[in-house]
Amino acid sequence: MRRATGWIALAALAAACGKPSQVVLEDKGSDTMVNLMQRMSESYRAVEPGVVIAVTGGGSGTGIKSLIDGTTKMANASRQMKDDEMKAAEANGVHPHETVVAYDGLAIYVHKDNPIESLSFDDLRCIYDSAGTCRSWADLGVALDCGDIVKLSRQNNSGTYEYFREEVLGKEGKFTITMDQSGTQQVVDLIGTTKCAIGYGGMGYHSEAVRFVCLSRAEGEPCAVPSVESVKAGTYTFSRPLFVYTNGAPEGATAKYLEWVTGPAGQAVALEAGFVPLK
Repeated sequence: MRRATGWIALAALAAACGKPSQVVLEDKGSDTMVNLMQRMSESYRAVEPGVVIAVTGGGSGTGIKSLIDGTTKMANASRQMKDDEMKAAEANGVHPHETVVAYDGLAIYVHKDNPIESLSFDDLRCIYDSAGTCRSWADLGVALDCGDIVKLSRQNNSGTYEYFREEVLGKEGKFTITMDQSGTQQVVDLIGTTKCAIGYGGMGYHSEAVRFVCLSRAEGEPCAVPSVESVKAGTYTFSRPLFVYTNGAPEGATAKYLEWVTGPAGQAVALEAGFVPLK
């Protein structure tokens, strides 16, 4: 019995030594980026079967907090880190390093049957600002058989929420009462079944039930809709880079993964996911 037990132990040890080790990299944050980074993860698995990228959402603020706390290797963010976040990171011995992985046009979405042709930033302020006076589509000169505008926004831990607020309402601006959604997918899904609704989010979530509004910075200026071409050309100015933050310059498996993400293969995935690849 003793000899048999020894052989079993040796066989188990040999099997364990022969089994390739698996590396798991946590990747957490932006809900705008969650579909993009999940696609990146799946495609990279075919290249490096021994590396698993565990992608979760929760918002840019959540991902950054997790990086500061040391509970994620990579933090996805649709905005840059704030000064107070940088200070909190440094105080915790974390040195954030920024990698741009793609670009995104922040789209204004409406129901496919909404006849609105274009909106300006002044119009968006009229709709979304706490002091705005646009209550119905008639206030914007649109004949639409429905009641008040259903104003969709994002939760305040979202980088998209922060970017929209600063660009449209100003850093000190305040939102009116809105229906806040956890991600762009939820915004688009609700608009697709709500004729009076309007919302904003990443351009990569377009569907047949919704459409982009042609957007201008000011009344009388040419408007544009988000696309790979318009974002690259700078004609659609409501756009931003998408970031992955790491603690210091990426090393090892993380560095190899991010090199792939920002290389030709990863950028092809970004394009397929509806985002704008790096120039």
